[in-house]
Amino acid sequence: MTRAVAVACAVYAASAGCAACATQDVIPPVAPSAPLASPADEATLATEAGHDEEPSENERGNHEDQDDQRERTALEPAVSVESVEPIPLVPGEPVPAETEVWLRGSTHVHARASGDSSEPNLGVIAWYEQHQYDFIVLTDHNRVSELSPTGDTRGQVALRGPGAGVIVLSGIELTHNPIGCLPAGDRSGNCRIHVNLLGPTARPIGRIEWAERRSHYRLDMYRAALAAQAALGGIAQINHPQWLWGMTPDLLVELAQRGVPLIEVANVAFSKWNAGDAAHASTEALWDAALARGATLWGVASDDAHDYDGHGKYPPGGGWVMVHARREPRAILDALAAGRFYASTGVQLARAEVEGDELIVAVDPAATGSYTIDFIENARRVDSIHGRFARRRVPLTGYVRAVVTRNDGKRAWIQPARR
Repeated sequence: MTRAVAVACAVYAASAGCAACATQDVIPPVAPSAPLASPADEATLATEAGHDEEPSENERGNHEDQDDQRERTALEPAVSVESVEPIPLVPGEPVPAETEVWLRGSTHVHARASGDSSEPNLGVIAWYEQHQYDFIVLTDHNRVSELSPTGDTRGQVALRGPGAGVIVLSGIELTHNPIGCLPAGDRSGNCRIHVNLLGPTARPIGRIEWAERRSHYRLDMYRAALAAQAALGGIAQINHPQWLWGMTPDLLVELAQRGVPLIEVANVAFSKWNAGDAAHASTEALWDAALARGATLWGVASDDAHDYDGHGKYPPGGGWVMVHARREPRAILDALAAGRFYASTGVQLARAEVEGDELIVAVDPAATGSYTIDFIENARRVDSIHGRFARRRVPLTGYVRAVVTRNDGKRAWIQPARR
């Protein structure tokens, strides 16, 4: 097991009982060394919102949505993350042995408590149940939501178990929208430091104040998110890393070494930013650059849903993960932490696994369309097969992963395999 996986598992094991990792040592994060911002800069850094409008050519610096969000949250007392007492995982009932199956889920879902969604929790759950999802993670901005005002699921990784229908895992999107980050990103100066925690066991009431507001350095801001993870619990997921640019391979490698196991390689709400441009790498290219340097990062696809009535900018259903696990909350989180899943925007697979020393990919026999399977080895495409089945030997050094593309452009990403 790599150092990065050991760190991720140690944090998760302390809060959520990761069966595969509970005996690993915890490697503490290194203290930041970046210089602090001035008091004037500190006020500039303190902007919070969720999905505000991306800046256009004529609207750089227009922060109406952020202002509305700040006005709303300013009236609500915040809970300092330093005051949150970690809550150990409550022992659950014995789970009958079940066969592992493919489970469809979304790790990035918002409801009304986020402030930029109008849908109540029950409406969100209903949408995913109607579309045959097995689980979702409720990740409201800067709060760990319960499903009802009287709910109390402290010490648990789920807000609703499998007996009620779609599993609802606890979660939070740690959301910080500062200005003037280093390394610099978009020329507007706006930055997005958003990190999901999947399966936290703590349940502080209300909005959580966790952000680093003294330093302009992205690493320090992400380090604050990992400090919040230590208090709240859960598995860390880097969200839309190229939104407003600024993510680098060096930073991704550092975050992986500090125990972050998940990165959104396909957040469908931000297709423009996922793809990159002439001056900026795509999210997938950044992922490969970090993997080529030995980082352990599993790629996630998500819908980042906010709008469920068919008319909003951020609808549900465009991206998801298919997890190979038992239909049980802790088993699902175990599989996510270990990379036992593939990410998809529409492609359905029958196999995505290592057998012996080969990575094997097979499209579901019931799926329609034509397919191309590309193998990426150490950041280079090394083979392209037009068909529904392919295999590739895992290299002696480095990694190999695969991408399956359907003729309509929908894709699936298979996790990197190493010796």
